[in-house]
Amino acid sequence: MRKLKFIIAIACIAFAGTAEAQSFKEKMQAKLDKANAKLEKAAEGKSKYESYDFEDPSGISGTYFVNVPVIPRENTIGFEFIKEKDGEIVNNLAVIMGGEGYGDRPNSMKCILKEKYKTKFDVIYFEMVDKSIKALANNSDDFVYMEINPNVYTLTQNGKVLTVLAKDSSLFSDFDVETAQVLYDQNMSKINSAEAEKETAIWMKNELYAKNVDKIIFATEDWHLMKRGYGNKPPMVNGKGFTTVLDMAGNMNYMAFFKVPPATKYPGQEVNYVYEMGGKSTNRVECRSRSAAWGGMVKRLETSDFDYRQHSPRSLRTYNQYHSQYVQDYAFIQLLHMNKDNFKVGEKYNLTVKMYTNRDGENGELIAEGVVSLLYSEQAELAFNGDPDKPEKVAIWTQFEEFLDE
Repeated sequence: MRKLKFIIAIACIAFAGTAEAQSFKEKMQAKLDKANAKLEKAAEGKSKYESYDFEDPSGISGTYFVNVPVIPRENTIGFEFIKEKDGEIVNNLAVIMGGEGYGDRPNSMKCILKEKYKTKFDVIYFEMVDKSIKALANNSDDFVYMEINPNVYTLTQNGKVLTVLAKDSSLFSDFDVETAQVLYDQNMSKINSAEAEKETAIWMKNELYAKNVDKIIFATEDWHLMKRGYGNKPPMVNGKGFTTVLDMAGNMNYMAFFKVPPATKYPGQEVNYVYEMGGKSTNRVECRSRSAAWGGMVKRLETSDFDYRQHSPRSLRTYNQYHSQYVQDYAFIQLLHMNKDNFKVGEKYNLTVKMYTNRDGENGELIAEGVVSLLYSEQAELAFNGDPDKPEKVAIWTQFEEFLDE
């Protein structure tokens, strides 16, 4: 009986403790609900983003939404454009980016309108000249705001789009980062190409360049193509090593002359080489996309790799002294393999090489083109099909077909 009373007493204490805890929890929840109600009431009528009351006659100033926040949790940026100050034209743009900057100031940038771009190309282009942003304290990159559509801007860092700004956020469905990059590149192409034309006029006075501009030329040895001109200095190659016939058994090198450097005229794009022979064709971009193995053999090329009016010698097939073996473009070798049953010793076969811009697997502008005759010599027959007197030397077709079977 005494034991039963003890158990009942313990149960009563536990129940009382539970009831007290439950009561405390309910009181705390009530206080929390009350606090939330006050916050909701205080937020009534207030926007969920920072709004900037900047205006100017040009319409540039104002609040811009961003599709990708530059400063964490800041979904808007403020533009304050000042065309004149103290009677002088200054064309300054103050960019308020929000967030906690230095002291009690928000993060911000100071930019200046590039007047020449506006006058000559009707492009509104603000380049940053100063900044007060903690996260970029030691950053010396180039930041630019460019208008890509009325009341729509892009912010770029060294030419790469970081975010899109628009006074109307519904425009983000039409202007995402990828679209903005294309529009930015198009404007820069227009601007840079016009600037490059001044140097092109100097180059066109060089007979060798004028004769071969926008063409691909060929040589057996790459040193005949190596000496390049820079800036306003025309090419230093003399053309004596250029040829229209190459032996398939030997070195096959080429180079193109450009009216305007591809890096300038076609920024942000891929470069594709197309090889054509006997009604068949291959191209580097398509070959790269086949597999990881192909991607390893055929490297991606960008227009940024071609920033002069001549590019460095490239090889269809050439002997590498350092590795003591031939290095070859597998997209080109694929084309030869497709035509191999037609090759006869002593015959020549025309090869057309075309250089295109490429975006997302689709060829764009034809940059340069050239034609060369390839001689299928006795040495080529031995190199491609094997030399009975040198069985230790692997034939090109054997090596390539092993690659295809991987």
